[in-house]
Amino acid sequence: MIKQNEGEDDDALIKKYIATGKSDYFEPLVERYEKYAYIYAFSLLNNEFDAQDVVAESFLKAFTKIKQYRLDSSFKNWFLKIVHNTCFDLLRKNKKMVYLDDLENGESLYKDDALCYNNIDALDFGEVQKSLDLLPHELKVVVILRYYYDWEYKTICEFLKIPMGTLSSRLNRACKKLKNYIKEG
Repeated sequence: MIKQNEGEDDDALIKKYIATGKSDYFEPLVERYEKYAYIYAFSLLNNEFDAQDVVAESFLKAFTKIKQYRLDSSFKNWFLKIVHNTCFDLLRKNKKMVYLDDLENGESLYKDDALCYNNIDALDFGEVQKSLDLLPHELKVVVILRYYYDWEYKTICEFLKIPMGTLSSRLNRACKKLKNYIKEG
């Protein structure tokens, strides 16, 4: 790997990769977003092996379709959309339900310091975590993106391709359901 490129921004690395075809320019992107993508895939699939496969497949898709990426947009969001779609392709193929992790000891995967990205572990789901499993997928995804990943409303709308009103409605319904689940639990 070309070590001096690790500090470069995503677009600079992508431009160099497109110009030269050298995978050394793509490797820093893999290092930057691998764990972030894994956390998201795992939160949707609740299976570490499926999540690892999805991340690997997503990087392969990004690697081969990098010319479709619009420079000066967010590579992280573009790549996470690939991860999102790859998860749902797998779910449709396997007809699985989507769950968040429910580890026996109550410890969340997200508390691991090695998996922290931009305060990704700032929220402690605690009791809320089990209640999230009860939410329909469309509500669970918006809660994860907004309250766990701390994404802006506009970014979530663009990512999920839904209008702002739909997002607001889903978040409102999710919060009400979560409060009820926690009160009952």
